[in-house]
Amino acid sequence: MIPAIALSMMVFAYSVIFGPISVLMFYGFWLPAFLLRPQLLLRQSGLVIVLLLIPFVATLSMFWSQAPSTTMRAGIQYGTTVFCGLVAARLVSVSNLMVGGLLGGLLVLLYSWFNGSSAYDVVDGTYTFVGAFGSKNQLGYFASLTILFAIGVGIIFRAIWGLRLLAALIGLFAAQVLLMSDSATSVLTLLFAIGIVFIARGLFALPEALRRLTILVLMALGLAIALSAVQLGAFDAILSAFNKDPTLTGRTYLWNRGITIGGENPFLGLGYNAFWIHDHPPAEELWREFYITGRTGFHFHNTLIEAYVGLGMLGVAIMGLLTLSLLVFPIRVMMNRHATGGAIMCAGLSLLFLVRSTVEIDYFTPYTAGSFLVPFLLLKMSDSRRLEKTLKRKPAQPNQPRIVAV
Repeated sequence: MIPAIALSMMVFAYSVIFGPISVLMFYGFWLPAFLLRPQLLLRQSGLVIVLLLIPFVATLSMFWSQAPSTTMRAGIQYGTTVFCGLVAARLVSVSNLMVGGLLGGLLVLLYSWFNGSSAYDVVDGTYTFVGAFGSKNQLGYFASLTILFAIGVGIIFRAIWGLRLLAALIGLFAAQVLLMSDSATSVLTLLFAIGIVFIARGLFALPEALRRLTILVLMALGLAIALSAVQLGAFDAILSAFNKDPTLTGRTYLWNRGITIGGENPFLGLGYNAFWIHDHPPAEELWREFYITGRTGFHFHNTLIEAYVGLGMLGVAIMGLLTLSLLVFPIRVMMNRHATGGAIMCAGLSLLFLVRSTVEIDYFTPYTAGSFLVPFLLLKMSDSRRLEKTLKRKPAQPNQPRIVAV
């Protein structure tokens, strides 16, 4: 499972470079396991069906898409990515996910390191390290994931000393790559996720009743601080510290355009992945405005707006529920009596994706780490919650070891 996770990370990062063979290799890791043991997903399949709903609707949109063949192909690719993430959730422990992700992240970053490419950002007016990616944000994204995996292996799960040393070295290397990428999005969301991980670790040391009260107080306090920060201009100060303008390097303009374009087909949208196609005038215009000469790999930098353009209000409703789950599930898990290191890392990663959803598209595209990890995390946390309920119904006998959720 560890090599499968590690090589899957390489596919998520560079499938465009390595081509169809890498995608077939990715399928080879996970689909045979389901074919040999379908009860992996057929048992307790309620959440599995819910998580497959958004790719099902995405594929179904080929019937009203302005580019049916593109929508059908992308929908199937997206659905199989989600499906593989669900299979992995029933096969791979969170600790092995951390180790596999750590090694995979190292491979991804080393490949970009030796590629050594930099690119000029026409919005920021600076040169930044992008490696084998065409985007500094993608490089920063994989670096931030690698740092979180390193924290999981080295601190939360407390692996053997040799593996902890390796995790520390890889984490330092990933931090250097993250700084070189100059991706403010990745830095800020990583800091938030790390904070969540260590807060959750502290919460689990509290008695259950006090932990629940503390979580509620922290949520209220966080909301109050966020609202005050917006009113007092703290958000602009943070952007200024990272040398970013108030438009979030053009994102606010993209959001406005996306809402306008989505309003032309507000109920069902244009079809999944049917907007960003060659010779589609609005897409061509945005590519020109943002100097995307390759005319690919671009989006509206907001998950719900991307869903609105592709699938209309139907897509917003389903994707909104999925995004809300990235907040609700971690809170429920952190209130578990028997939650462990796996719950801590699931909470941190989930909230990382939640925050990133406001400015990136991590789990709405095929063959990406987010589309694989988000279903993995949600199903893992749901299984953990179910085990917690089982433990409450069947308390451990005095002479029996207690099972804990992982």
